[in-house]
Amino acid sequence: MIENANENVTENATVNAIGYAAENASRNESGNERGNVGLRQRNYLFDFIKGIAALGVILVHFQFPGVLGKVLCSVGVCGVVFFFLVSGYYAYDADDGTACGNLIKRFKRNLVITLVAVAVYSIYTVVEQIALGTFDIWLQNFKDPWLIPRMIFMGDFEFIHGDPLWFMPALLYSYLVLYLLHRFRISKYAYIALPLLLLLRIGMETYTNSFGADWHLSGNFLVGGLPVMLLGHYVAYRKERFTEIPFYLTVPFAAFSAVLMFLTVNLPVFGLDVSQIFKIWCAAEFFILALRLPEKKGIAPVGYMGDKLSLYVYLFHYLIGTLISVLLLKLSAPQWISDWVLPVAVTMISVAVAAAICAVRRNTGKSKKQVA
Repeated sequence: MIENANENVTENATVNAIGYAAENASRNESGNERGNVGLRQRNYLFDFIKGIAALGVILVHFQFPGVLGKVLCSVGVCGVVFFFLVSGYYAYDADDGTACGNLIKRFKRNLVITLVAVAVYSIYTVVEQIALGTFDIWLQNFKDPWLIPRMIFMGDFEFIHGDPLWFMPALLYSYLVLYLLHRFRISKYAYIALPLLLLLRIGMETYTNSFGADWHLSGNFLVGGLPVMLLGHYVAYRKERFTEIPFYLTVPFAAFSAVLMFLTVNLPVFGLDVSQIFKIWCAAEFFILALRLPEKKGIAPVGYMGDKLSLYVYLFHYLIGTLISVLLLKLSAPQWISDWVLPVAVTMISVAVAAAICAVRRNTGKSKKQVA
């Protein structure tokens, strides 16, 4: 785990470069661009679940050992599904013209974030390779004719240590597809393909997780992003119908899907990891539950983290975890510290750093307003 953490240091460098645009992109998913009154109200339970998801992402990359580690890791993976659902949900608008305008704004904003992140990752990688004396070897990557196509179409940024960046092209391409659906007013027809797209995601995730295949086969726009975003879009389209689902069905199904998710990440079925079925189901159930309870705030600090800090927690936890891991290596710390103390330390420090960044940005914003 300590050795693997060293490969992930670059991801967090994007915070300093992305800055204000990235924070606005996250906040606008639940804020200013919501044109339909029924969809645009603040959903506090969304924030609470996003906070849990952010903590889960940390425990995907800095896992506890054994069954507990797998269970908490599944929460983070389920959280990624939830984020896609929220993005698709708020991409919908009953007015196609308004939807197109909002989608173009989001596409442009996230494209800037993506380009800046890729630039930062690239600069770091170049500096790293020069320091290691392997820059000439690293340049050989560019002789591969499939390098750029894989990066553009499959979100493969491994050659710059940018594995997590696959999410951004998936989001961008999904926004473009949703824009076209609204532009030509064919969203209703696209929903017909939704079951097949979800089956595609489940099938490819099951294949890659069960047989150790290239994870980019499932971690890309067509398989990893579009199916779930279109599902969120459909839920927005049929919001009244989904919010009419009674609690005596939603709550037990949410709990049941979570239990099945926790079981299947630890117990393969005929040698197959079928947990993706229940990760999507679980995320969808809690998503629908949140639609029914938009004013439910849950635990206030977790909701605050989901609303204000989740971006910075995600971006900084790799760097913080890597620094702690390097320190543990230098101190020759026993393995139990890496197994049990490291995840807790990374979580606590990541939240503290994210809160500090948010406070600095808030105070900086007030100063600018006073000067203006």
